[in-house]
Amino acid sequence: MIEETSKENIDKRIQRAAEAFQFLKNTTINERAEFMNAVADQIEALGEELLAVTHAETSLPLARLTGEKARTVGQWRSYAKAVATGIYAEPRIDLAQPEKQKGDLRKYHVGIGPVVVFGASNFPFAFSTAGGDTASAIGAGCPVIVKAHPAHPQTSQIMADTINAVVTAFGWPEGIFSHITGTSYETGAYLTQHSDIQAVAFTGSFQGGKALFDIANRRENPIPVFAEMGSINPVFAFQNLLETKAETLAKEYIASLTLGVGQFCTNPGVFIALKGNSLDRFINTLKDEILNVAPANMLHKGISESFEKHKNIAIEQPDVEIIASANPTTEDGLGHASVIKTNAQTFLNNPVLSEEVFGPFGIVVVCETLDEIREIAHQLKGQLTITIAATDEDLRDNLTLVSLLKDKCGRLLFNGMPTGVEVVYAMQHGGPFPSTTDSRFTSVGPDAVKRFVRPISFQNWPDEFLPEELKNDNPLQISRMVDGEMNSGSLKSQAT
Repeated sequence: MIEETSKENIDKRIQRAAEAFQFLKNTTINERAEFMNAVADQIEALGEELLAVTHAETSLPLARLTGEKARTVGQWRSYAKAVATGIYAEPRIDLAQPEKQKGDLRKYHVGIGPVVVFGASNFPFAFSTAGGDTASAIGAGCPVIVKAHPAHPQTSQIMADTINAVVTAFGWPEGIFSHITGTSYETGAYLTQHSDIQAVAFTGSFQGGKALFDIANRRENPIPVFAEMGSINPVFAFQNLLETKAETLAKEYIASLTLGVGQFCTNPGVFIALKGNSLDRFINTLKDEILNVAPANMLHKGISESFEKHKNIAIEQPDVEIIASANPTTEDGLGHASVIKTNAQTFLNNPVLSEEVFGPFGIVVVCETLDEIREIAHQLKGQLTITIAATDEDLRDNLTLVSLLKDKCGRLLFNGMPTGVEVVYAMQHGGPFPSTTDSRFTSVGPDAVKRFVRPISFQNWPDEFLPEELKNDNPLQISRMVDGEMNSGSLKSQAT
C-alpha cells in the first residue's frame, strides 16, 4: 500500500525547498559538483539489495538494471563535471568604457527555483528518483521534490534515502531534496500548481505530460513543464538500401522494436517504404523473426493492460492486416509482440494508427509512390527520433524529404535503429510537440542542466559583491566571454 502524502506535508516540503533555494543559489559550481559526485559515489556503493528490489518491482532483468545503475552513476558524474566547467553559468562580461559613457555589465545563469520531478516507470534508476532530471536540476542550483512513481516505491525510497544521506553529510538544508509518494492525479496537480514551484520535469505518457503542462500554464505565474511524452519514432526505408539488405534490416527492426519488451520511448513503432519485391522480402523476414520473440513480463499490470488495449484497437482498424504475432500465452502481464501492415492512404486518414502503442508493436506502411511517403512526412507530428535507412545514393535522391524530416524530430538517425541514447553533450533527447513540450531542450546529456537556469545581469556592481563566476580575479578559473572574446584569466579593470 503506497501512502498518499498529505497536502499539509507537501506544503511543508515545498516551503523547505524554497528556503533551501536561498542557500543553494549561493553555492558555487564547484560545491554543487562536489555534492553531485558524492551522490554518484553513494549510488555506486548500493549493493545487490537494490538490484534485487528493483527486479522484483519492475521485472527488468538484472543485467539491464546493472547497466542502468552504472548509467545513473555516470549521469551524476558527467553532469557534475560539466557544471564545474561553468559552461551552464555562461558568464558574460562587458567592461565599462567611461569614454563612451558605457557602464560595466556582467551576466550569468542561476537556478530558477524549486523543481518537481516526476519519476518514470520504464527507467527506475536513470529517469526516476535519482535520475537525470534530479541530477541536472541540482546541478543548476535548484532544490528538487520528487514525485515517486508508484510502480517501484521501494526502489524510489532507497534512492531518496541515498540522496538525503548526502544532504545530511554535507550539512546542507534538508529542503535540497524531498521525496513524495502517492498514486492520485491530484497529488501531481497540486505540486504543479503550487506557487513556489518554478519548473516541472516529467517522463511518461502524452496524457500525463500534457495535463501537467496545461495546469502549469493556467497558473497566475506560469512555469515551464519539460515533459518528454514519447513518440512513434518512424523508420523511412529507401529503395537502394532495402534492395540490398531487406532481410538484415528486418532483423534489426524487430530487435529494436522488441528490446526491453518495447518499453522505450524511442521504440520504432512505424516502418515506411515503397511497395515491391524488396519490401515483400522485408515483411517475410519479419514474420519469421517475430515468432522467435518470446513474450516477456512488462513493467507492471497497468502498462501491460494498456499495451493490449491499444494494440488491439490498432489491429481492429479497417484495412489493417496482421503480419505476425508472437506465440500467445495465457499468463497475465506479458507483452506479446505484433506487427501489422496497412497502406499509405489508410495510415494518412486514420489518426489512430499514428498514436504510440507503448510496447512491442509495429506498423509497416506500404506506399505506392514517393509522393505518398512525402505526404506522410508532411503530416507527421513531432518525434523524438526518425531513422532514415538509406544508401548515400538514396540520400542524394531524396534531399528535399530529408530536409523536411529534420523539422519533425530531435534526433535523426542514419541507418542503425534506436534507441542509441548516450549520455553525452551531443545527445538530443527531446523533439517537437507532441514528443516533448519544449523542443529546445534535452533530458539526456549534460545539456539537460539548461532547462533549469535563467540569466541575471549585474550593472555597475562592486567586485566584492558579485557572484564568484563574475568576479574580476576569476576565482573559479572558468572560461568567460569578456568584451566578446573567450577569456580564462583574471581582469585588471574594476567594476565602476
